[in-house]
Amino acid sequence: MRQLRVEAFPPINFGAVVEHMSKGVFMPVIYRPLFNHLRLVTCRTFETIAANTIPLFGMDESYVREFYGESAAELVMPREKPHEKILDIISRPEHYAGIVAGIRAGLAKKHSYQERIRELIRIVEA
Repeated sequence: MRQLRVEAFPPINFGAVVEHMSKGVFMPVIYRPLFNHLRLVTCRTFETIAANTIPLFGMDESYVREFYGESAAELVMPREKPHEKILDIISRPEHYAGIVAGIRAGLAKKHSYQERIRELIRIVEA
C-alpha cells in the first residue's frame, strides 16, 4: 500500500468523519453485504456525499441508482478493471464533482428534515 501512496488513518471521532473524508480525492463506500441486500441507510450513506470528496460506491448499482439517483451509477466501482475507474476519477475530478453536486441537491430535496416531517405527518394522519 505504501508503494501506491495509500494512507491509512487510525479511528477518528464521529464528529470529525466528514472533515477527514474531505482530505482524499475519492473515498470508497463499501457496505456489508447484508446492508446492501436490505437497502439499509446508515450514516455513511450521507457522510461521504457531505464530504469534499468523490464517493466510489462498492455497492449494488441498483441500490445506488435507487437512493442517490441515476447519475450516481457513474460512481459505482465496476467489477471488471476497477483501477480504470479510480484513474479516471483522479484524472477528471471536476467531472465527477459535478455528479456529486447533483447527488447532493437530490438528497437535500428528498431527505431534508422538512421532507421527513411531512412523511411523519402523513404516517400519523393515516
